[in-house]
Amino acid sequence: MSRVLEKDVVASLNAGNPIDAYNDIAQLFTTIPTGRLLELEILGKSHPFPHGCSVLQDGCEAAVSKTGLVQAFIVARQVLADHIDASDDELLVGTAVILLMDPEHLTAANTRKRVLQRKLASGDRDVATFLEREKQFLDSLLTSRLHRHTKSPTLWGHLQWLLRISCSQGLHPDVLGDITSVVMVAGERHPRNYYAWGHARFLVQTASKIPGEELLSAVKFFCFQHHTDTSGWSFLVFLLNYMPLSSSKTCGMVFDEVMDLVISLRLTNESVWVFLRTLAASSLIDEEKYLGFANVGMKLLGTSPPTSQGVLRSALEWCNLYRIMAQPPHSTVTQGVP
Repeated sequence: MSRVLEKDVVASLNAGNPIDAYNDIAQLFTTIPTGRLLELEILGKSHPFPHGCSVLQDGCEAAVSKTGLVQAFIVARQVLADHIDASDDELLVGTAVILLMDPEHLTAANTRKRVLQRKLASGDRDVATFLEREKQFLDSLLTSRLHRHTKSPTLWGHLQWLLRISCSQGLHPDVLGDITSVVMVAGERHPRNYYAWGHARFLVQTASKIPGEELLSAVKFFCFQHHTDTSGWSFLVFLLNYMPLSSSKTCGMVFDEVMDLVISLRLTNESVWVFLRTLAASSLIDEEKYLGFANVGMKLLGTSPPTSQGVLRSALEWCNLYRIMAQPPHSTVTQGVP
């Protein structure tokens, strides 16, 4: 959502009751069903709301009036300003409204961290439930149709901080579930989502156990369905090189499947060819597969439009250069590009 308010939105701010708008929106975050995520959307003047209404909700799906959210934000900001006199519950509600309006509000995110730290220090028995609710709140923002939220470094960073705290309490994340239901959804909402796939790397690197085959299959499926998403392909390369998944056999199988996709659809986009060139230049791909990659590239180079030839030629030359450099001095590698 844009930070800029239209003139008619500004003019309508005094038409409603900010306290009512704040309470309506705050109720969304205090009544999330356990194990479910909110599907949030902010609607502007093209979708008028009934008078005095700021939220339209059907189960876990909710639309928030842009005017009502601005009114609620004003109230929430005052709650945060008066944080010394506010209770932890009031701060959580206020900062939730602020982050719905502005996902880069670092003070709001840090205030939520301080509330959690106080709960941990108090020895509260319900801290596990609180951690789960906080993750549920963040996952809802990161997967909803809120363009700025899905690629917010503040929200992704806060989620990683939360998961570190959870791990220290013996509560480990569901790597496969989080990547498929949070990372991939955010990746669809905002293509080439570097922050989302960076979080996927974080999950893999901090996990005590990786569901190797299931995760590899899920990520591969995402890449095939979104073959122009370079962030997804980059994570697939990371996954193939990450222990204990790394093996020439596994990489060779994935490489062959991607090559079949390229041949079938005659793909010449940069994302998939950067993936192929990276694997083809590595020691995980044998000479036969490398030559097959070079031959397919040369064939497509001869039949593709000029706009695609630069991508193909660059990939072939890059792969040819770095595969040669990676070989032992006594080996001989056939040139991929004349």
